[in-house]
This record gives sequence, C-alpha cells and structure tokens, in this order.
Amino acid sequence: MSSARLTRTKRLKASLAGGSLIGLGLSLVIAGPAHAQQAEAEAEETSPGVIIVTARKRSETNLEVPESVTAFSAETLARANIQDIDDVGLAVPNLQLSTRADGFPNVTVRGLGGFGNTQGVGFYLDDVQLFSDASSRFGDLERIEVLKGPQGILYGGSNIGGAVKFVSARPDPSAFEGRVAATAGTDNYLDGELELNVPLGTDWAFKVFAFGETDDSFLTNPQTPRENGRTAEGSKDIGRREQFGIRGAIYGDLGGPEIYITARYNELDGPNNAWVRELDGNFTYSPLIDMSYNPRNKRETFGLTGHIDIPLGNMTLESISSYTDTKSRRETDLDIQNEFVLDLFRPEDFDAFTQEIRLSSDDSGPFVWQIGGYYLDLKRDLNSVLIIREAFCYLDPGTCPPLSANDDEILAEVPFEVSRRNREQLAAFVNASYSIGQIELSGGLRIDNTTSKRDNLDTGISGDADETVLLGRASISWSNADETALLYGTFSQGFEPADFSLSNLTGSDTLLGYSKEKANQFEIGYKGRLLDDNLFLTIAAFYIDYKDRQFELQAADPATGGFVEGIVNVGDSKQKGIELDLVWRLTNNVTLSGGAGYIDAEWDDGVVSPVTGLDLSGVQPPNVSKWSASGALEYEGDIGANEFFLRAQARYKGASSTNAQFFDVPGDDYPIFKNPSYFVLDLAAGIDVGRLSLGARVENLFDKEYFNDVQEFPNFAGGLNAGEPGQIIIGTLGQAQRFMGSVAFEF
Repeated sequence: MSSARLTRTKRLKASLAGGSLIGLGLSLVIAGPAHAQQAEAEAEETSPGVIIVTARKRSETNLEVPESVTAFSAETLARANIQDIDDVGLAVPNLQLSTRADGFPNVTVRGLGGFGNTQGVGFYLDDVQLFSDASSRFGDLERIEVLKGPQGILYGGSNIGGAVKFVSARPDPSAFEGRVAATAGTDNYLDGELELNVPLGTDWAFKVFAFGETDDSFLTNPQTPRENGRTAEGSKDIGRREQFGIRGAIYGDLGGPEIYITARYNELDGPNNAWVRELDGNFTYSPLIDMSYNPRNKRETFGLTGHIDIPLGNMTLESISSYTDTKSRRETDLDIQNEFVLDLFRPEDFDAFTQEIRLSSDDSGPFVWQIGGYYLDLKRDLNSVLIIREAFCYLDPGTCPPLSANDDEILAEVPFEVSRRNREQLAAFVNASYSIGQIELSGGLRIDNTTSKRDNLDTGISGDADETVLLGRASISWSNADETALLYGTFSQGFEPADFSLSNLTGSDTLLGYSKEKANQFEIGYKGRLLDDNLFLTIAAFYIDYKDRQFELQAADPATGGFVEGIVNVGDSKQKGIELDLVWRLTNNVTLSGGAGYIDAEWDDGVVSPVTGLDLSGVQPPNVSKWSASGALEYEGDIGANEFFLRAQARYKGASSTNAQFFDVPGDDYPIFKNPSYFVLDLAAGIDVGRLSLGARVENLFDKEYFNDVQEFPNFAGGLNAGEPGQIIIGTLGQAQRFMGSVAFEF
C-alpha cells in the first residue's frame, strides 16, 4: 500500500466515532482481528457507500479493491430485512441466488455456476467455507460481502462464480450489552432473537446469538381426496417451516496473540421439494401444492471454528480451523400428486474439516503480501431409497384393483443413492501487491490438488479422480491524487473440481465422471466518490471464457422406473456484461442506492444438448437473466429526540433461461420456456425511542407472483392424468405479500 493510501485508510479508521451513515446505513467497520479494531464503533463518514471489507483477506475500503464487491452493513441488513440468501439474491444485480426447494442454494454470478449439485459459488462465515448449511440463517452480522467473478486464488475451488461472505460481530471486552427482538407477521410468522455480549476481564469477552422462527408460509396443500376418498396426511400448511439456532463466541487477547473461537448449532424442520407443478410455459403460480403428504427436510448442523492470530514483528501468522457435522433427512413426493405413487427418502451425513494457514505482511509499506496453505476433508454419506407404493398401478390405467384405505402401503424399496463420497483438497497460494506512486500492481498464484472418490454401495462400483490445477490472478489499478477515484483492470481464474455422478442406469459398469470446469475473467472498472463526496459510484465491465460447464440433468431410466441425477460437462460459453452500483446522498435526510446489471451469455459454436443432441450454438445458457436491477430510497430524520426512517426498495429480475434447452425438441409438448421477469417492491419504517426500536414492513407490496427458479423435470405422475406431457415444469415460488411488525430492546 502506498504511503498516501495508508494515510487515507488510517484517516478513515480514525474517523470512526459513533452514529450511523445517513440513509442507506453503510457503516465503516474494521474487520481485522485486533481488539483495538473491534472496539471501534460505527460512525458517519463523509462519503456514503464507503465500507471496509476483506475481499482480499485484508482490511481495506471497497474503493481500494480492484474488483467488484457489493457490501451490506449491519444497519442495511436490518432495514432492508436481509435475513437469508433469497434476500441477498434479490438485492444484488447479476446475481441469481435463492434457496432450492430441498434447502440447498441455487446460485449463479454473472452466469457462472450451475443450479443443483454444482454450486459454483462459495459461502463463508467468518472466513470458513460452508458446505452443508449455507442456506441457514446467520444473525448478529457485521456485514455481508458479495464478491463477483472467479475467486480461485484466495478462496480456491467451488468459488468459480464468486463468494458470499457472512461476517459476524465479534465479542467486545469493553462493555456488557445485549439485545432482544421479536417479529410477527401474516401466515403466523413469528421470530425471536437474542444477542448478549459479556466481558470476561480486560481482554476477554463472550458473545451469544440465538434465534427461533416459525412460519406457516403462503403455500397450501388443498388435500384433494384420493381415489379411496382419504385426504393428504398432515396439515394444510405444506410450506410450514420451523428453525432455531444458537452461536457462541469467545475472544481473547493473550498479550500479542489473539484467539477467536465459535460454536454453532442450528436445526431446521421445513418443506422439502414442495414444487409448484406447471404443465406449460403459461405459468399460473398457484400456491396450492396437491401432494399425498407434506414432504419434509429435517436438518441439524453443529460447527466449530478456531481463529488464532500471532504477531511476528511486521507480519501476522493466522490459523483458521473448522469442523462441521450436518445430518439431514429429506423426503420428496416425486409424482407431485395427491395419490401415493413414488416417494424418495434421502438420509445424509455431511462432515467437513478445513484448515487454513496464512502469513501476511502489515500494511505499512508499498509491498503487501500473503502466503498460505489450505486443506479440506469433505465426506458425504447417502442412503437414499426410492419408495414405490400401492397406487403405483395408476401409472398404467385400468390395472389397479380397488384400493383399500392402505393405499400408502409400500410395495418396493429400490436403492437410489447409496454412496460414500470423499473429497480432499490441498492448496498453496501467494498474493501480493506493490504500489508505485498512484499505481498498484497486484497478482497471485494458487496450486490446488483435489482428490475425489465415490463408492456406490449398492452396485459396488467406484470412481476415483486426482487432479492438480494452477490458477492465476493479476490486476493493475490507478488512483487519482486525492484518492477519490480508482480505475482498474483485473484478470482472474476459478474452477469447480471434477467428481462423479451416481448412476443407476441399466448396464452401466462405471460411475459417470465429469471433469472440472474453469473460467477466465477479464474485468475493467471505475470506482469514485463524486459530488462533494455525496455520491459513491462503481461501474464494471467483464468478459468471461467459461470452459467445460457442469450441469445437473434429470432423466428417467426406463428399465428401473426410477430417475438419474447426473452431472455432465455440456460445453463452453462466453459471457460479457456491465454493472453499475451507486449510493447517492441526495440531501442530509434522503439517500438513493441501487444498481443494475446486464449479461450477454451464449453457448459456443458446436455445443449440443447431451440429452437430445440438438445444436445449442448461440443459445443463452440456463439460469442467466440478461437484465437485473435493485434500488432503494430512504429517508432518515428525527422526531424530537427520536430517530426514524422510511424505506422503499424495489428489485427487478429479467426473464432467465432454464434447463428446458437440454430436453426440448421441435414438436415437443411445449416450446423452450424462460422464467418470466418480475418486479418486487417492499416498504419499511422504523423508529428508535431510547433503547426501544419499533418497526413495520410489507414485503412484496403488490403481491407479485414469481418463481425463484424453474426447471423441466420428468413427469412421474405418468398415467395418473391422461394427456399430460412426459416432462413438466417445477418451480419454487417467491415470497408472497407479507405484513410484519417488530420490536427490539437494547440493554
């Protein structure tokens, strides 16, 4: 870091004094581990939108980082009601992010990544990657950072599209304080939170966050009578969700070395694959999901992390360790009908251990560097069973005998996914930057070795893969004399490791393997503070060469009556686009914030569908929305000694492509379809009366009907409904209109 840049960063840190940013509430928070940094409070800064981030695993403002970074402070998270990944996905342009119907994330950034088992984007909690519970709720956050584009150098595999970082508020030895909050809303939504910070002497502190949430949801099982006159088991609230969690953390200063240890436990009992069933591209968005029972996803996660920071002169040695254990049981009504036909039970154990070591220089000179190593040991055990029930005979009309009341009787249990999976990654990386006057040169390398093994315990077939990948990154940036503007150009690489699908296709004597996918991105951009520091503006343009793209495809196996979820390398694509973000303080009380993004993505010449063999050249790959935008207008003022705010926020996602391009052929049941565009508007208001805060909000004010994601899927209902197509469309509905009120008390 240049001396001028160092002076500016110190000036920003020194300006922290208490209070909050006007309008959007993007606050300056020091992210480093030192107690002195943690003790500094949020404060008003001359330029809205400036926030300190750790995108390059060191503390610096988002104005200094030569790549696209979208960050949300704690106050913004609260006022915008950003609680889970669905909310993040709506708020960030060129980001497709939502919770899949089985509780896992669906995510692409700039068209990078793939919905399904190929994640493509990394999720992090305090610099520890989340593999099994990324869609969980993480409260008491200091900020969320969204890093766009390949992050292979500092973050490794499974970050080809970018990274989403949750940064929690650390324990503070300086004060005993806490907060309790409660929220209630329509559909019997109830939520409670507790935050408590307890000093343990001069240099130690303990912090705990706990929450509980119940939600009957807007989805309903109409419980249409079956052939025997009986109705669905369970309540009509097919989308009901219950979850709770607790996270404890302890921080200590040992007179130089610092430690930060956390433990978390969360439990979810929610719907699983409660898909809306559409028969053509003219979507009805019905919240009625007619199933024979209410399929559930029950998941428990326990996690431990340990951070140790040891100062070594003008360097710091950091150790970050983690262990996560997740157990889940997912039930799916595969036929998505009110009769008992085909069901899938998927118990799964998920264990992950990670260890990262980093040696970093301080920021006192023009040369700043990091060198480190990373290890991952990931295990997934599945024992899934396909359940064939008595009403299966309805798939062949006229063959069913009169059904008794026991139409849910199991006729057969077919092993579906009975496997053990193990992935180990060992990596070494180096990243450095050097400042020459107003120019910074930055670059890095990472060598990453991945070994993958999968055993099909039903067939006895296994697959092994071992590959080493070398990734690079380079950037050049220029800042003006007063460092209010940054111009940059960056080249970055990322990859998603190879692995194996588990196939039950008749006659197969090997597991279906798929190779790694890799992306090279070129990005140029501008960041600047304008209009007397009242406007923070960022503009970025990018070009991406995406190789051997991985996609999850479902296909029926005629020999077994089951289906296969297989991942294949479809081919190469090119993506290019532009993004704009701004935070503009229009007056002392009014702030406008928002952004927009455009993506032009196409399959390369010669790419064909692995299912139909049809040419896909020039077709827009799945899960890409050409246009997306978000915006918020916020007013903040005083009523006597009390502060209040009013906020309106809008989110737009353009029509997005789907996996139908892999299945549809001329004369098919319906043409290739897209997920239509949608526009969602939220309103919120709040007032602080001393230590008491009151709030009200309405989500999806106009009750817009939309799908977070849709895909083509085999119609396992078969002959239950004569004349239906062999493929149907399944979708995950977005949140319907909801009114909410909240109260919180700080002590």
